Amino acid sequence: MMTFEDYINGYIHKTDYHMEEVKKNFNKVISILGEEYENDYIASITIRLMNKVNGIPTDWITANSVANALQIVISKRFWGRRSRKQKIPYISSIESSKGWDKEHLHILIRFKDLKGPFEDFELDAILRGICNSLEEVNEKTPDAVKIRIYPFLENQYKVVGNAIHYICKSSTTTYNPLLRQLKDGCLINQ
Repeated sequence: MMTFEDYINGYIHKTDYHMEEVKKNFNKVISILGEEYENDYIASITIRLMNKVNGIPTDWITANSVANALQIVISKRFWGRRSRKQKIPYISSIESSKGWDKEHLHILIRFKDLKGPFEDFELDAILRGICNSLEEVNEKTPDAVKIRIYPFLENQYKVVGNAIHYICKSSTTTYNPLLRQLKDGCLINQ
């Protein structure tokens, strides 16, 4: 079982690192993704949004819409009819622009109980196609969508735990990167 303390070594002395908030979100992500299982895959996706969509600058609201759309489309693609009642284990972290970087999302998806057998390269191709089909993503930019797929089992390199820590690292007392607003206006803290 992954514990938060195994992943904070490089961050513990930073002044802008809010350990309690990061730990709370780290544990929340682990509870959503579930127990590690070597036969499941996890996808780590980073999506950089365009600066403007139809002349309107992108912001947190745009990134939130992209996160919601991706969860619905990916769940439907991999779980079919089952996705009407339940969504695939999915976490998104929205990092707003700090004046030098575009709005972007970090997403973790656990692939379990899929409706068919998939290899990791097939999952990559499907996910890349779904992400690039969104209007907010510039498919002509080579680094607009970055995808890494690996087994959902922690190893000596701590790949899974580091990915979870990475999407939680910007958590503070005033900003929660995991916060999303659903279509009906409800705020969810995933």
